[in-house]
Formats: sequence, structure tokens, C-alpha cells
Amino acid sequence: MQSNTKKLAGNALVYGLFGLLQKGLGFFLLPIYASLLDTEELGIISTSTAVISFLVILFGLSLRGSTAYYYYKFKDQDIDYVKKFFGTNFSFILLFTIFGILLLLIGKNWILDVLFKNIPFKPYILLSLASVLLQPVYLFYQSILKAKHQAKKASLLDFLFFGAMASITIILIVVFNFKAEGALLGNSIASFLVFIVSVIGIRKEITLCFDITLLKTSLKYSLPILPHNLSGWAMNMVDKLMLNNLNSLSVVALFDVGAQIGKVVNLISLGVNSAYSPWFFEQVKTQPEAKGTIVNITDKIILLYACVAVAASLLSPEVLVIIGKPSYYESWKVVPFIATAFVINGFYFTYSNVFFLEKTKYLPFLTVTGAITNLTLNYFMIPAYGIFGAALASLTTKIVFTLLTYIICQRIYPIPYHRLHLTVIFGACFLLSCLPFLIQDYLQEISLVQRILIKVLTLALIFIPIIYKNASQIKAIIKK
Repeated sequence: MQSNTKKLAGNALVYGLFGLLQKGLGFFLLPIYASLLDTEELGIISTSTAVISFLVILFGLSLRGSTAYYYYKFKDQDIDYVKKFFGTNFSFILLFTIFGILLLLIGKNWILDVLFKNIPFKPYILLSLASVLLQPVYLFYQSILKAKHQAKKASLLDFLFFGAMASITIILIVVFNFKAEGALLGNSIASFLVFIVSVIGIRKEITLCFDITLLKTSLKYSLPILPHNLSGWAMNMVDKLMLNNLNSLSVVALFDVGAQIGKVVNLISLGVNSAYSPWFFEQVKTQPEAKGTIVNITDKIILLYACVAVAASLLSPEVLVIIGKPSYYESWKVVPFIATAFVINGFYFTYSNVFFLEKTKYLPFLTVTGAITNLTLNYFMIPAYGIFGAALASLTTKIVFTLLTYIICQRIYPIPYHRLHLTVIFGACFLLSCLPFLIQDYLQEISLVQRILIKVLTLALIFIPIIYKNASQIKAIIKK
């Protein structure tokens, strides 16, 4: 039992570290985009990336979700069955993706022109479809590696993809003066590289075949998961498509740049959660005083996220002046909403582990509800308020989704969280994050360096009392 726990924690650490590196690579591209590309060019990249993610999920049919289940069910009984099962899934994913892309090309006027509105077919949509063709196989191979607990190999493959994509994109844009096509070409080349590596690696894991009975078994398990996965995408990325369809590509770019800065909170919370999840399960199963410990740790974690959100929001106008063209300066106005949304989402991470105490049946309902909420809010708010509408829709969706999941989690495994205390943190976080709306116009009359010094001093005045008050507990958390 102890060795399994250590293995789980070790794998979580590996996935967490490489996940941070991947997110960091994407964040690293932001100054390149904002300084060298016009808003319409970045809008093409943002919209195309969102569509690629959607189509990859759709064409994968969540078949990789069945990988771990059937691997553990049959690996000790009939390994040949497992290889045929994987081989059938591999063949079907490849064929279904090809069929899906052909269908998109045939129905270009009704499907592609809607998804990629305002984006020319050549070269942007073609490059996007190349990435869609290649990525499902790579993701399926990833699921096999993760099912077999080959965390380092799986993470290295992920890092190869994101590292190659970032490197090629930078070379094409900075050295060869490519625009949006440089980023999409970088994505498709990186997809091709990991596709080749995946095909080579998967040969030992499968028996290439196409067994209808095995396929039915796999689809019976995976298709119910598909709405959940698509809903997860809709909660986080549909706003880009709707901004493009209801407004313009330039507005997509402004929102995306601000959202990337606000998502630094998500970057921190994903890293923390990779270590928190195995710790949570260990506490629940082995510690009689687990609930009290979980509550206290949660308070400190949320306070950390709130501090990051306030810092990101307060400094975002100056960050954009440093890294971006003047056309991107207004992007800071969405940062407070997005940063606060991910502070609230960070709270969801701390208690949602309860669902994995054999209660995952609730997740599809919750994610579908969240997706419908986000779609509805974006539909009404974007035409009226533009990027503010999308930002407010994102924040409201996170609040609704977090409240619903919290209520259900408390019924499954009640934990006496300090709700009033957490509400005060969320409220203070949002109000402090919105300070630039009050002071930015006045600060414009002084130099950039002076503005940064004033804001750093302000952050110090906010954070030093918090750090002083929680010093001993912070040290204890770090030690654990």
C-alpha cells in the first residue's frame, strides 16, 4: 500500500512538473505574439487553436478513456486480448479521424467556415486540419503510457510536443518573419514529430487489427465520457469561437492575451494540485483528523492563489507595455476577472478529489451544466460588452460550477470548510484585483518605472502582513 502511494505521488509530481513546463512554454510565447503580431494575426492563432482542441476531442471519441480500465481489467488474464483491444482502438481512431476530416472538407461551407469564421482556408485552416489529423494517435499512445505508469516517458513525449512547437514557432516568427501561419505550421510540424514517435512506440503495445466486437465494447465505455470532455472544452475555450463569430478576430486576441496573464493563477494551481491530490487521498484513508487538516491547508492554498491573482492583475498593464504592441494594452482589463475565476477554480481543485472516491458519475452532469452556462452567458454578454462580456461570463461560470460541485461534494464527503473566511478571500481578491480600474488613468502621467515601483510597494504592503501572520504554517506546508 505504501509503495503504491509513493508511486502515485511520484507520478503526480512528474506529471505536475512537466505540466508546468508545458504551460510555461505557452506562456513564454505570449511576448513573441504580442510584440511581433497584429491583433488579427493572434486572433487567427487563438481561434484556430481552440478549434483544433475541439476537433481532436471529438474525433478521439474519448476512446483513450477506456485504456486504463481495460488494461487493468485484463493485463493479468489475457495480455493478447489487451493488445488486440488497443490495436482495434488505434485503427479506429486513425480511420475515424481521416473520415471526419474528409467530411469537414466536403461540408466546408457549412462546418469549417462557421468554426473558422473570418479565417482564410489557405494556409490557416489546412494547417489546423493537419494538426487535427495527427494528434489523436499521439494522445492515444499517451493514454497507454499513463495506464502502464510510465510517467517519465509520457511526460517526455508531451514535452517533446510542446517544446518542438514552441521552438519551431519562435524560429519561424522571429527569424523568418512568419505571422499566424508560423504558429500553426509549428503546431502541425510538432504534431507530425510526436505522431511518428507514437507510431513507433505503439508497435510493441498493440496487435494491429479491427475487431468489431472489441470496438463496440470500447465505444460503450468511452462514448458516455465524450459529452463530459466536450463540456470541459466548452467551459474553457468556447469564448474564443464566440468572440470571433459575434465580434472579430482582433477582439479574440485582446481577450486571449489578457486571459493568458490571468491564467498564471491556473498555472500555479495545476502544479499545487498535482501534489495535493495524492496527499488528499492519503489523508482521507489514513488520518482520523484528516478533515481538519484539509480545511487548514485549503485556507492557505486559496490565500496563495488570491495573492498571485492580485499581483497579476495589478501589474498586468505594465507587463503589457513591456511585452506588447500598443494595440494590446487594453487586454489588462480582463485580467482581474480571469484571475479571480481561476482562484475560485483552485478551490474546486481542493475538494473535487472527493468525486474520485468512486463517485465520478456526477462529473458529466456538472460539466455539461457548466458548459451550458458558459455558452448562454457568452451568447448574451459578448454582443453587449465584448471582451468584458466574455470575461464576466468566465467568472460567473466558475462561480456557478464551483457552487454546484461544492454542494454535491459535501453530500458525498462532508468537509467543514471555513466558508465565510473563503468568501472573504474571494471578495477581497476580486476587489484588490480591480484596483487598476481606479488608479491606472492617474498613473499614466508618470513613468513606467515609477508605476512599477508604486505597484510593487502596494503589493508588499498587502502581502507582508499575510506572510508574517502565516509564516510558521507556510514553513510547515512547504516541509510536508
